Amino acid sequence: MFHAKGARRKGDFPCAPPSGAKGTAAMKMTGNAGRMMMRKMGMLFVLWLVKKKQMKAYDAMRMMRDDGIPFATANRIYPLFAHMEKGGLVKGKKIPRDKRGAKEYSITDKGEALLRECRKRFCGGLMGEYLRDMVK
Repeated sequence: MFHAKGARRKGDFPCAPPSGAKGTAAMKMTGNAGRMMMRKMGMLFVLWLVKKKQMKAYDAMRMMRDDGIPFATANRIYPLFAHMEKGGLVKGKKIPRDKRGAKEYSITDKGEALLRECRKRFCGGLMGEYLRDMVK
């Protein structure tokens, strides 16, 4: 169902149909695939940031917000770091004397391997050509 004159709900991606929009199964599938792709790309971006420099989740969120990245909110970043830590992509180390129990994250060998694999896939073939054309 469309919201107030076809408005999108908070959290919808611009390339996906509005939440609850009626349409073909292909449109719905494309919307879900688009959302999943954006989540995975966001995870790879955050993993890349952690590779460049060990950091707290808050620091990553602040850097992304300062750069105008819209998905950099606490309710997305903190669960993302927890998910990556559970998956073995990053390792969190509690910061001594931190009242909030903050962790500083570093990339693991598994996280490095994932970035290398993605770099190989993104740099070759049509995907590589597409990405090079998009950043011109």
